[in-house]
Amino acid sequence: MTKASWAGWAPLALSGLLANMVGIGIGRFSYVPLLPLMIDGGWASAGGAAQLAAANLIGYLLGALAAHPLAVRLGGSRVIRGAMLALLLSLLGCAPQPALPWLWLWRCLAGAAGGVLIILAAPHVLGRVPAAMRGRAVGMVFAGIGVGAVFSGFVVPAFGANRLQDAWLALAACSALAILYAWPKFASDDLPRPAAGGSLLPRGAMLALLCAYPLDAIGYLPHTVFWVEYLVHGLSMPATVGGAFWAVFGAGAALGPLLTGMVADRIGFRMTVVGCMACKAAAVALPLLSASLPALFVSSFMVGALTPGLVAVASGRVVEIVGPAAHQRNWAMMTFLYALMQALGGYAMAALYGAMHSFNLLFAIGASVLALAALIAGLGGRASVQASVRG
Repeated sequence: MTKASWAGWAPLALSGLLANMVGIGIGRFSYVPLLPLMIDGGWASAGGAAQLAAANLIGYLLGALAAHPLAVRLGGSRVIRGAMLALLLSLLGCAPQPALPWLWLWRCLAGAAGGVLIILAAPHVLGRVPAAMRGRAVGMVFAGIGVGAVFSGFVVPAFGANRLQDAWLALAACSALAILYAWPKFASDDLPRPAAGGSLLPRGAMLALLCAYPLDAIGYLPHTVFWVEYLVHGLSMPATVGGAFWAVFGAGAALGPLLTGMVADRIGFRMTVVGCMACKAAAVALPLLSASLPALFVSSFMVGALTPGLVAVASGRVVEIVGPAAHQRNWAMMTFLYALMQALGGYAMAALYGAMHSFNLLFAIGASVLALAALIAGLGGRASVQASVRG
């Protein structure tokens, strides 16, 4: 890869990275280390804090549903910019310690912004880079999820339960800096807007992926909602240790898309998707076998790596099956179903946790669902759609 080619697409990919960092890494995953601090600081009960986490998932569902129609009507760049500003506003809205219903609305808004950004940022980048560089570009874009998780894992616990307002403001300040850099890269739509109509009946490989991928939305919930709560209140670790393990999750999430993209270049997207789901099932189940520090470290890192890593290769698999022109529409459909399963699973797990206070049950459910997803993904044959060749 020449310096010229790198200079041509890397700044745009970096903007996509920052969009996902703001929308998911901070907007979604910063709440994981915040959750036990909000309980200890008296901002919410254990059940109330879990319901705020579920509010984010509801918002994510709404954002995933609205992203593609909004992009068709207004243009992807405008919608991406609006979503980044909405996310920033949601962080500022949570800072004054409002009542629980008001917090619920802000967390729902954050989820909606994240759902829009994760759908629109990658197609915006991939449509503007050469085909030979799409794997590296998509890996870079989704690495932003992990970068935001690393930041929140270190920064949030440092404020403690008594300075949560400052923690929210610090997250907002980081998001504002990211938006300042990314804003000019989303200045206009220089590509044709995606089509609104057309048949969208998935078959074969796409149908298998469409069935398997949303199951990950349930399988990863124990680690992406309750992980720090499990470490701090389940295993009686200090909040700083819980935050450090969340930073390990984030480090894995930052590296995961890059690593899975490299693997996909060698063995293909289909087998990489199956392998990611199977390995993730084992990583989610690991705390059931051991609560030792090495086991918790491996579980944190592996689930972190395979969360955006799976998203990246699933997005690449869609391009492989249907081609770049139909990527955004099909990716929006997959993300909407993912968000739907995530919202339903989030409320179900929040109810289970509130009723039984059993983390082991959550881990067992998550691992079982991921194993089923790997089995279904393995049934999908190789893509034979000529669109993948044209891309």
